Parts: sequence; structure tokens; C-alpha cells
Amino acid sequence: MNWFSKLRGVTLATTFAVAAATAAAVPAKAQTLNEITEKGKITIGVLTGIPPYDTVDSSGKTAGFLVDLANDVGKNLGVKVDIVPVNNASRAAALESGRVDMLIAHMTATPERAKTFLMTNPYGAYEMRFVARKDMPLKKLEDLAGKRVSVPKGSTQDAAVSGFGVKGLEVVRFDDDALAMQALISGQVDATAAVAAVANDVFKKSNLTDFEVKSDVPIFTLYWSMAVRKNATELHRWLNNYIYYSEVTGSLGALHQKWVGIPIPGGKLPTF
Repeated sequence: MNWFSKLRGVTLATTFAVAAATAAAVPAKAQTLNEITEKGKITIGVLTGIPPYDTVDSSGKTAGFLVDLANDVGKNLGVKVDIVPVNNASRAAALESGRVDMLIAHMTATPERAKTFLMTNPYGAYEMRFVARKDMPLKKLEDLAGKRVSVPKGSTQDAAVSGFGVKGLEVVRFDDDALAMQALISGQVDATAAVAAVANDVFKKSNLTDFEVKSDVPIFTLYWSMAVRKNATELHRWLNNYIYYSEVTGSLGALHQKWVGIPIPGGKLPTF
């Protein structure tokens, strides 16, 4: 089984797990720190299916950067942690419905999301980069003229690459990141736009030595925030304090290095 089949299998399994959990879950209503302490646990929605940020352990449970971070949140609150796997499509609904108390699910704090949730200061970041064969020159945007570049349809990289306005550049859209990457590996396109850490993990695990992340033409760096419901102001303040303290003491960076193999991109995390 190749890396693509494995990735699709993990994603499919996660989707079924989320569906089952949704049917069985009792909505989590904890909002204040006192309520969480009295309940004795916090329910955290965690994004899964995105190696190297996560993996599946020997017992079939998800493990990784976000899971470790969620468990550390619970440890610092002094309560148990109930991990609820979510995906991009289900994470917002899980928080809105009260099925989870908060999300650590790689959400960027966009102005639109801030209308619905309280978004914390960022806890991490990723670099979106072009990925191509090593023998393809890519030192400037103009080198993409006449090239075919794959992107997930409607994604942030779709908007970015389409907006570059490079003459002769053809943007080829696929349903998800895995299909966009597979298009590059199979030779359907000349390059793809992908999270650098994810691309490097794919190449390493599949021994694909002919491909590389092109660092000379960055697309963007985006930051991830935790999310809570709009009325969870006390929990929101506490999480901002927790993220700040975890960064300055080095524990946050150590977790990222452990699972992703690199420091958190972008230098010092921004605050807002």
C-alpha cells in the first residue's frame, strides 16, 4: 500500500470515527474554569489525519502534536482530557453544538471565524510552499510560466496561486491535498502548493528522493489558533496565558520539534 492509500485510509477512518462519536456524544456545556474543574474534565476537539502532526498508535488511537498539546492543557487545568477527533468539515459544528468545550484543530483566526468563536493567540504555524521535482528550476514566480500547478479546490493556496497572475500558469484543482500531491508524484502537474512539513514527511516516508520543497518562492505562512465559544471568555483568557507561558518556557516548541521535526515556523508567535 502506498503513502496515498494510507493517507486516504486514515482520513476515511477518521470520518467514520467522528460520525460514530457524534451519534453517541453528550454535549459538553462547560464554559467557565469553575465549571470545567467541577466536571473534572475538558472535552477538546482535535484535528486528525495530518501526518506528521499526528499518527495512529499501536492501540488505534490518534497521537501527536495536537493530542499532546490538548493533554497538556488538561494537565495545567488539573482535569482529565476527553479527546474528540474532528476534521475540517466537522470541527466548527462540534464546538457550536457544545459537543466539545474547545478546539485545537489547526484553525486560522480569520475575521469571519472571529464572528462566531473566540480565537486565541496562535500556538503554531505552517509554511505553504511550492513543491516540485528537484530538477525543475523555481527561483522566482516567473519560473512558473507555462507550468501546471495542483491545488486543493477552494483552499487558501488555491486563492494565493490563482492570484499571482503569472502568464501561462495553469492552476489544476483537486478535491483535497492528498489528490493534489498525488498529481505531482504521478506527473500530471509540474508542481503543487502544499504545507512544507507535510510534503517533506511524505517524501521521507515514501523514499521519494526526486522531489523537494522550493524555498526560494514562499507562498505564505499562516498561524493556528485554539477556539472556544463566544461566551467562554474566562477560558479564552486562560488559554492565551497558557500559550504565552508554553512558548516562553520552551515546552510548546519542544512538542512541535518532537512530532514535526522542526521548530515552529515564523519565529516568535504573534499576539492579538
